Amino acid sequence: MLVVRRLVALSALLVPTLAPAWVGSSGDAPREAQRETTTVTRSAISAEPIDEPVALWSPGHGAFTRFHPSSSPRELLLSFDDGPDLLGTPTILAELDKRGLKAIFFVTGWRLTGQRPEDVARRDLVRKIAAHGHLVANHGMNHHDLCQNPTEQAFEIDASTELIAETTGIRPLLFRSPYGAFCRSLEAALNARGLPDIGWNLDPQDWKTDDEEAVYQYLTGKVDKLKGRGILLLHDTHEASVHALPRFLDWLARENARAVREHRTPVNVIDYGVMVPKRPVAASGIPELMGSLFADVRGSLVRHLP
Repeated sequence: MLVVRRLVALSALLVPTLAPAWVGSSGDAPREAQRETTTVTRSAISAEPIDEPVALWSPGHGAFTRFHPSSSPRELLLSFDDGPDLLGTPTILAELDKRGLKAIFFVTGWRLTGQRPEDVARRDLVRKIAAHGHLVANHGMNHHDLCQNPTEQAFEIDASTELIAETTGIRPLLFRSPYGAFCRSLEAALNARGLPDIGWNLDPQDWKTDDEEAVYQYLTGKVDKLKGRGILLLHDTHEASVHALPRFLDWLARENARAVREHRTPVNVIDYGVMVPKRPVAASGIPELMGSLFADVRGSLVRHLP
């Protein structure tokens, strides 16, 4: 009877612990964000060639650009900035969901404020992004250059973090500096908050053009020659990228199928798990309890054997 009582007590303990795994995805945090991954950070670097792999790129311009060696797998991470946008973001979500792809959406905090119908709709849209398994990340409150305005760093980071947390129920795990601004004071502010700053190395600069074809040609041309990992920066607030994305993903599927047939390396679209910092898992005590329980069960069985 003692063994039975312990089994009942253990079941009562385990049920609330395991319950989130049975809940539908509509209200859950993205499970990929909970996996253990390599911690990534950004630091000032020179433009000189390097031999060792690096985990992350600084902004995709000037001396702060670094690439994985060509021997690395061909990988592509999708990211979208400046939203949520009531026209562009739902179109992008539909395309990603149709293809089973996950992305990072770096949202600006000001879009999550206000009580007008469109403000409420944008908050609902951010919740939909998270519910569909994408990562909602911090792009600052007002999209200010935080190195030109260092006194704003704390407010711009923290206010946006709190709005995202209040809207989605999940505190953002990643940050992208508006304009790719980089300076020691911003690096220190982000390090203090445990927020890796995620740059990019593929950028069609869609904010400069309304030409969908130009964006498409850039994407296909660069990704066709991609070596190592590419972090693609698009804007869900710019029509050219919104309309070029489906064409690009169709092209990528065809090219990957051809690469497999020809025994070449395809471009694997990866999720944001490679960027999320590793978090220590708090000890639950369950392994020790299980060990003690099984020891008691084993001892009881041995005692009652003929």
